Amino acid sequence: MAVEHQYLNQPSSLRVDPQAVKTASKRGTTFHSIFGGVMGELYHVKVFRPLVRWTLNRFERGTMFSKTWREILLKQYQVKVGMYTYGECLKPGLLPPGTEIGNYCSIANNFTVFRRNHPVDRISQHPFFYNVKCGLISYDTLEIDLCNPLIIEHDVWIGAGTIILPKCRRIGTGAVIGAGSVVTRDVEKFSIVAGNPAKHLRDRFPTEIQEDLLISQWWNFPVELLMENLPDMIKPAEHEAIGRVMSVAGKFNKS
Repeated sequence: MAVEHQYLNQPSSLRVDPQAVKTASKRGTTFHSIFGGVMGELYHVKVFRPLVRWTLNRFERGTMFSKTWREILLKQYQVKVGMYTYGECLKPGLLPPGTEIGNYCSIANNFTVFRRNHPVDRISQHPFFYNVKCGLISYDTLEIDLCNPLIIEHDVWIGAGTIILPKCRRIGTGAVIGAGSVVTRDVEKFSIVAGNPAKHLRDRFPTEIQEDLLISQWWNFPVELLMENLPDMIKPAEHEAIGRVMSVAGKFNKS
């Protein structure tokens, strides 16, 4: 006989740990400890980087919450990562300069982003002839990564082993990319894509629900406010539920 899970049938019975919510409230959108400024400076020295990582894990609740870690990524690597986003995107140096990732994104392991291809129309495709880092030319003869930045919007889920190629410049809010996909073009908002090359499988929601979610902009709210509407956050999206979640906007705007 199939087991019926209580949390599926009675979402209103789910309880939130008050202490956890209280802690989240103290953090705000991201958490910045008294050590933040010092850690940002110490990161410049490679030998101190393990210490910086340990300190931020200990005092800023890990990279998912750490404001200092996001400041390091932006200043040192020119990569912008939004609040509560987690995964390999937070690994220093993994993503090309200019990459921007929104809030509440979930990015799995072995995520790879390319912002330029080898020049197939030239005599040679070798980087000796286009990449200044090889040390043989005085400047890049192809557009650098910053000229073709990747923008990942909010609440995007990217599966393990996904590869993003240069012609994909934007992944829309609420999109899903299946594990092992090779993405060769832009991904629309709330679209589910998968495969090599990645193809559109379906939309997550009908048009009217997509519009409601975009109007709500719930991904700009701190998690402690969303927890006030927990029953609506853990069941399929519908117009009334989105409206109740939007009710937290007043509290957020007043803060």
